[in-house]
Amino acid sequence: MKKILLSLFLILVSNGMFSQSYLGTITKQVNFREEPSVDDNIISSLKPNTQIFIVSLETENDYYNVIDIATDREGYVHKSYVKIGKVVNKSDQSVFTPNGKSSDYDSEVKIFNNTSKTLTLKMNTEVYRFAAYETKNIKLIPGEYDFRASAPGVIPYIGTETLNSSQAYSWQFYIRTSLR
Repeated sequence: MKKILLSLFLILVSNGMFSQSYLGTITKQVNFREEPSVDDNIISSLKPNTQIFIVSLETENDYYNVIDIATDREGYVHKSYVKIGKVVNKSDQSVFTPNGKSSDYDSEVKIFNNTSKTLTLKMNTEVYRFAAYETKNIKLIPGEYDFRASAPGVIPYIGTETLNSSQAYSWQFYIRTSLR
């Protein structure tokens, strides 16, 4: 029984280690690929010092899953061309505001992209795109969702939301800038 519990604990701990995201930079010109393979399609070529968002340090075929921050394109880069930088922490604040009951069991989320940029919202594995100043209503099965909101030139915003059944939510995406 102790072996089973220890194994389960190690699996949970090791899975948790790979869920951390980071900023990074490209060290040498490299092919940015659609999938983690030297034989896969090339999206573009990334130049040295290109800023990237590393989804996690877990690799597939020695490739990191990354987002080119300048273009908001997601793909893969071989880990030997990546310099890992600062940790990107998950938001601990709820971003979806409850605003009444929905008309059915599913959760309804009204999302407004309040920017002049195209928004990409990834909820678990599902990807939604929003044009500038576009509003969409999305129905989701109640439960916990890891989310990532990104736009060209913007460091992705990540977090976890729990959506309740028969609940309506709203969220307004905007870009916050700060002086450093």
